Amino acid sequence: MDKLRLLDIFRQMMLIRRFEEAVYDFHEQKLFGGHYHLYIGQEATGAAVMASLRSEDRVFSTHRNHGHAIARGVDPKNALAEILNRVDGTNGGRGGTFHLASADAGMPHTSALVGGAVPLAAGAGFAAKLQKSGGIGVSMFGDGCFEEGVVFETLNLALLWKLPVIFVCENNTPGAILKSQGGNNTSNLPEGRVIQIPQALGMECHEVDGGDAVAVDELFADCATRVRATGHPVFIEALTERWPGNYFSFPSMVTGLTQVSMAWDGSAISGEHEDWFKTHGPVLRFARDLIVNGVGTFGDIVGIDVDVTETITSAKEFALSSPLPETDSVYSHLLAGES
Repeated sequence: MDKLRLLDIFRQMMLIRRFEEAVYDFHEQKLFGGHYHLYIGQEATGAAVMASLRSEDRVFSTHRNHGHAIARGVDPKNALAEILNRVDGTNGGRGGTFHLASADAGMPHTSALVGGAVPLAAGAGFAAKLQKSGGIGVSMFGDGCFEEGVVFETLNLALLWKLPVIFVCENNTPGAILKSQGGNNTSNLPEGRVIQIPQALGMECHEVDGGDAVAVDELFADCATRVRATGHPVFIEALTERWPGNYFSFPSMVTGLTQVSMAWDGSAISGEHEDWFKTHGPVLRFARDLIVNGVGTFGDIVGIDVDVTETITSAKEFALSSPLPETDSVYSHLLAGES
């Protein structure tokens, strides 16, 4: 594969990781409240999927949307401002963390409703088909969505109507702690797998290691090419080992801030989460692969991290300096004004 493409995917993964660490820091400082989710541990899937999308494509995401938005091209400074509910956010601070979106970036809406992103992507595919735009709809969603009837119905209609849609289920149940043990596993289906459902409908289906950026990139690029050519939907189940910080209801930075040097310095890895660092963490895993395969050097990896860290530092400063919305703007963007 192309060296520059692989390094760019790694850059996006690193940008997502540093962004999410900044979000965690902001929440710890109580700069925004309420529930929130982090995309740590799933960066390989999001960055690789977005690498093959075009401007005419439309992406729809879930409550775990930050990584998708960043990889899709949303400026981190505006994304952080949105999470802090500031006026310079992608939606003027009205969407917050659960509804981080940007129509300009081809990501017009995200839905914290379980399964909400699935019919929206089908609708985008239907619009692209009617308009003959050449675009595709892409839904990024979790395995827990299969407990919602609208997901099954959408898959069936997408196949029946031959809609150009790619359904990407990011299954992060592997490695999760069961609810019966106080954890927060998401799938109640047999063996935690979901691919059997679209297969039963006769849809083209693929499974992929969601922690392997190259595998996801190769598969999604191929699927995107064929969906554009045929107009037929495709389903992908990306299996991802859950980040230990996402075992419970609220994120916890149990693995600490990412040290990219762990990719080549095994002596820095020890403790309870040693297996995560050595085997499952997609950022370190991809960094190792780039070095071993001669695609990137130690200097490349460190240089990307330094550049990305500076970007996020500037984004944090921008978001914190952005003002809160004026109270009298509460009726802006509404179909009906004050009664």
